[in-house]
Amino acid sequence: MITRRCFWLLLIAPLAGHAAAPHVHGMATLQLAVDGNTLQLNLESPLDSLLGFEHLPRTAQQKDAVKVMEGHLRQADRLFQPSPAARCTLKSVTLDSPVLNAGKPHAPPHDEHADLDGEFVFTCAQPGELRDLEVKLFETFPGVRQLKVEAATPRGQKAATLTPQQRRIGW
Repeated sequence: MITRRCFWLLLIAPLAGHAAAPHVHGMATLQLAVDGNTLQLNLESPLDSLLGFEHLPRTAQQKDAVKVMEGHLRQADRLFQPSPAARCTLKSVTLDSPVLNAGKPHAPPHDEHADLDGEFVFTCAQPGELRDLEVKLFETFPGVRQLKVEAATPRGQKAATLTPQQRRIGW
């Protein structure tokens, strides 16, 4: 039996190639997969693009910035807006980053680049109407200047680069 994560990887693997996404400040990647009535988004971003720093939070202001970032990402339905006619609702959010695990043993050394990985799962009442995604990440996180998107949908595969001026990918 293929799990949802394995299915998603099978869909997106041809787009991803063999190399991992590079760590480039100002650029994030989003992998999008549609499977039945499920829309799954996987975001990878340098922390610098989201927070303005990549180390563990040292000051009260930096700790507050991490909380605000996490709060925005947990409200992913405000950042990622599928076709309204598809009537998609956010079902789950999973976030992984060293700054969210501060004080735990997996914290990065101060000289390493750190990322945030997010998984956002939506369930759509009318999946046949799911034709595009508007990304409002740029307004909330102005450090993100480009979003490389790879999509695997029943209509095929597509890749695009979104910017604050071009925030929608269609399929």
